[in-house]
Amino acid sequence: MAPVDKIEIELTMLIGQATLPLCQLLRKGRGAVIPLGRGDREPLEILANGRKIAQCRVILRGEEIGVELIGEAQTAA
Repeated sequence: MAPVDKIEIELTMLIGQATLPLCQLLRKGRGAVIPLGRGDREPLEILANGRKIAQCRVILRGEEIGVELIGEAQTAA
């Protein structure tokens, strides 16, 4: 059995999603804005190995950016 400190987990912060054809993406220039389908006040999702584990919100402290956990992911019974 591997020690806990040797287990690798990929953490992902999902801030939104967008689907658009590659040709549209290639036409966008520097500074273009791509809507991600999520309001700026909506919670973000934290994924561990692709599975939602929590919700959070972005916090700013001076020049640092962090996240504050606001809830665990709801699991289906």
